[in-house]
Formats: sequence, structure tokens, C-alpha cells
Amino acid sequence: MIRVDCYLAKLNEFKKKYPDSHFEVITRTTKSPLSPSWKLLNKSKEMKMPFDVYLTLLEEELKNNPLAQKKIDELITISKSKDIFLVCYEKDPSNCHRSFVKKLIEQKISKNK
Repeated sequence: MIRVDCYLAKLNEFKKKYPDSHFEVITRTTKSPLSPSWKLLNKSKEMKMPFDVYLTLLEEELKNNPLAQKKIDELITISKSKDIFLVCYEKDPSNCHRSFVKKLIEQKISKNK
């Protein structure tokens, strides 16, 4: 199962509660290939970009990034034996890219069945 209910401020608490899970921090500061580029992040803040437009641009970035695709494949493999928590700074997962990354992973799992 892939979960998005953990965020960085609660990471240690979740690790204690779910010790057998895998926690994937997908932020720019961790240089995760599943995080948006600095260019996209800054552009979205400067332009006050609508979230759906931001997600469209993020999808393009992730689908064109071989490292992001490799990481998605790694997470799919891990998800076969462990729950995965995608972790970022944003408290509300509905306003965070980690929910979108979850969707991309689940789409790829469905496509490969």
C-alpha cells in the first residue's frame, strides 16, 4: 500500500508507529527525483499557479526524467513487501505533490498487471 498521510513534521512519529514500512522523502532538499524542479517550484510560487496546472507540469517533468521513472519502479518493487509512505513538507496531502506521485505509481502498477 502507498500512503501519503505522513509529512516531515510527523516522520519520526510515523516511523515508530509503522517500523516495518518504507519511508520515501520526496523533497527538493533530499534531491529526490520525485520532487519538482526548483524551476517549477519557483515558477508556481511566483505566478501563483493553479494547482492543476502545476500538476500537469510536474507530470511532464517526472515522465521525462529517467531517474524519476527508475525511482517509481523501485517503489513498486518495495510496495510488494512493505507499505510505503511518501513524505514531504506539506501537511495536507491533497495540496501536495506526493498525492500525485502516488497516483503515478498506482497507474504504472495497474498498467503492468
